[in-house]
Amino acid sequence: MALAANIDVHASAAEHVPRYLEIAEQLQREIAEGQWPVGEQLEPEQALATRFKVSRFTIREAMSRLEEKGMISRQRRRGTVVLSDRPAQVMVQKLRSMDELLQYSPQTRLAMRRTTIIEADIALAGLLQCPVGTRWARIETVRTETGRPPVCWSDIYVPEKYAGIAAQIGQSGTPAFRLVENHFGVFATDITAELFAGALSHEKAAALDVEPGSAAFIIVRRYRDSDGRAFEVSVSEHPAGRFSYSIDLTRTQESQAKHV
Repeated sequence: MALAANIDVHASAAEHVPRYLEIAEQLQREIAEGQWPVGEQLEPEQALATRFKVSRFTIREAMSRLEEKGMISRQRRRGTVVLSDRPAQVMVQKLRSMDELLQYSPQTRLAMRRTTIIEADIALAGLLQCPVGTRWARIETVRTETGRPPVCWSDIYVPEKYAGIAAQIGQSGTPAFRLVENHFGVFATDITAELFAGALSHEKAAALDVEPGSAAFIIVRRYRDSDGRAFEVSVSEHPAGRFSYSIDLTRTQESQAKHV
């Protein structure tokens, strides 16, 4: 309650808009006009508080609104960094089970860019968890949804002998690992996902309509057969603020009893 008491929530006489929303709208206009370029730092909180003649708590409320829109990121030691010059359209995928963490909404589709046959060097072998020199097909794709900005860039890796699935990528909502299962008789008995942060390369940023070096939410999915060999690995890079997961977990009676 003490925090709320320090926030300037008085409204203008004409529009009855809280002060922190007015400030958020002003800063959004300034970012859109290029006063605060993407990738650069926004004015410090104390300086903003002085400029707008409000408390720092009010500035933080305004910043929270811009952060919710995916326009800025507040980072320790770096300050507030501008991520986008316009509000992001966020795709939220609601999950009811951990299995759904591995798939996307059926409203999205993959658009093929190109397929390349490559040999795994040390770095790639570490990603794919395979021997150095193993030949793989890298299928480069962009995931889209009608009426929205591109969702992500996905590099899909399959052993060279399964490269034929590339022709069917994007023809339906069937995931790549299902295509391999359906056509080559291998089945995923172990599926893992790693989630971490990164930055987008120039090519990927251009395809996703964001600035090079923009922050990204990255998911690496690995599908292994009954012998523990990976037969598909995908690396999906999502621009910050454009994609998120909403997870609902319900505790079972058994698990509750274990914590009593």
